[in-house]
Amino acid sequence: MNVIEATKVNRSFVNGKETTHVLKDIDLKVEKGEFVSIMGPSGSGKSTLLYLLGGLDMPSTGEVKLNGVDLSTLKDKELCAMRNEDVGFVFQFYNLVPNLTVEDNIALPLMIAGKKRSAYKDRLDECLKIIGMENKRKLTPRELSGGQQQRVAIARSLVFDPDIIFLDEPIGNLDSKTGTSLMELFRDINQKYNKTIVQVTHSESAALYGTKLVRLVDGEITSIDSIVSGQIVKTTVVSEHVAS
Repeated sequence: MNVIEATKVNRSFVNGKETTHVLKDIDLKVEKGEFVSIMGPSGSGKSTLLYLLGGLDMPSTGEVKLNGVDLSTLKDKELCAMRNEDVGFVFQFYNLVPNLTVEDNIALPLMIAGKKRSAYKDRLDECLKIIGMENKRKLTPRELSGGQQQRVAIARSLVFDPDIIFLDEPIGNLDSKTGTSLMELFRDINQKYNKTIVQVTHSESAALYGTKLVRLVDGEITSIDSIVSGQIVKTTVVSEHVAS
């Protein structure tokens, strides 16, 4: 079952008389339970593609479907609800509210959706358990390390128990040891809780925690690698494009 489908997706940006073509005829399918990494040099369109797949942006042409729903058919209110409740996002910068506690930051999506926090007490407890921070629920971000703050951001992305999690350079601000522990956490979330994960990363070692590696060059998918137990077992060449 494909939970994400991008078909002939293009994204261009116009600046005065100049048009920049960031993504070109992207075709990509992600099956339920996959852990897909998108890699490529700076400026290749990785984050732009992630934002399109997650409904944070819309393609200039082409179609993006999440769970069979064409995102372009959703009204603004429906799109906001989808981004808040049906998918989760973890970014390079943690985006925590400094004066809120750990558990209050995790509960932010509930407040935004107007949900009663009391109805989600068990879920909040479970999210704290997943990230291993049950004993730090009353601390504020300034009392946490960078890795701990990112764990809070991860828990926040899970609070509505979404099927799909999008990661944009989630370990980009962290040292290698902390980054490794977080990649192991993402792998556990993928395998233990059957969450579909799509991440953008510059790190091939981080990419190998997943099940599929999509290589992007100058806005085009050049190849797709299948990964088993941290090893590339098959490479499918999509385009012979070579970056200049």
